[in-house]
Amino acid sequence: MSEDADAFLTEPGSLRTPWIRSPFFDAQLEAAAVDPALKERTRRFRDDGYVVFERAVDDALVDEIVGLYPWLFDPATRIDPVEGRPPVLTDDPRRRQDAWVVCPPIRALATRPELLEFLRFAYGRRPIPFQTLNFEFGTEQSAHSDAIHFDTLPSGFMCGAWVALEDMTEENGPLVYYPGSHLLPELQLEHLGAWPAGGAVASGPSYDRYTAYVEAVVRAKGLEARRLTVPRGTILVWDSNLLHGGAPIAVPGRTRMSQVTHYYFEGCVYYSPILSSRPLGEYRLKVIHDVVTGERVPHTLNGAPIEAVPFLEGRDRLVRPGRAPSTLDVWRRRAFGRAERFLRKRRLDRLAASARRLGGDDA
Repeated sequence: MSEDADAFLTEPGSLRTPWIRSPFFDAQLEAAAVDPALKERTRRFRDDGYVVFERAVDDALVDEIVGLYPWLFDPATRIDPVEGRPPVLTDDPRRRQDAWVVCPPIRALATRPELLEFLRFAYGRRPIPFQTLNFEFGTEQSAHSDAIHFDTLPSGFMCGAWVALEDMTEENGPLVYYPGSHLLPELQLEHLGAWPAGGAVASGPSYDRYTAYVEAVVRAKGLEARRLTVPRGTILVWDSNLLHGGAPIAVPGRTRMSQVTHYYFEGCVYYSPILSSRPLGEYRLKVIHDVVTGERVPHTLNGAPIEAVPFLEGRDRLVRPGRAPSTLDVWRRRAFGRAERFLRKRRLDRLAASARRLGGDDA
């Protein structure tokens, strides 16, 4: 066996995928010198697409966050921007996005060391909490996977963690999830025959077609929906491709206070698939900040620097540093490319080869 093949079999980081998605995961997990309980939890996460941490958050931290809700969800509350941080979004009355910027307890919940350590082990890279969402009521959201909204290059380095800030019952619209659905192929717009919408919001015909697909695949595969009825302080961590949503609120007005944190992982390009055109190499990149440090995170590919060249409708094309062509280079390549095709049609191969060299294709 070659040394390179042996490295793939024995070293989790040799394949640039999330470790839980590696074809070598089972043997490497068996050989890992870690706590057996961590091994079992990681294996369940790989097999089921989620894992539950029961009563993982102490009451004092939950009380602190819940105590912020009257102020946080008051329509009269105005939160001033913080320089160098993302804005706290309050325009949607159902949720508050990135309140970690001004609320230390929310930040503390998103950055719990034991959760970050589990994610680092499961994915093989340092996790980056990059977004918090706080909810007062159940979302009643239709089934979806986060992978259509958040993905990476290399693919799959994203997950979410949902935390119950009060007891979850059938009355307050609990979280709904579909075990094993993370094993479905990850969907891109080209699979639906759709194109990305302009702007920064995932809505319109493309997203309607996506939700119709999810409904159809749940029926076709006979996927079982489970509802998460758990005591407060419980955490559910899910794979980015796991289908999940919100059950209807059975008792009108019943709260379902919760917090979601989304995590990327270091060394990636971060983008939104529903707003990108992957076959054309056009990506709607996401501006993310590390909740741990507060700093903006650069886009890299396996840690290597990447430059974004602005394109259309907020999308970019990606190049290695120094490889972005100038406008003059683009026009030169096009002109000599046309000349080459013209000459080849007339069987003037030597002149065509010269046009190709002048166009820079042999550089």
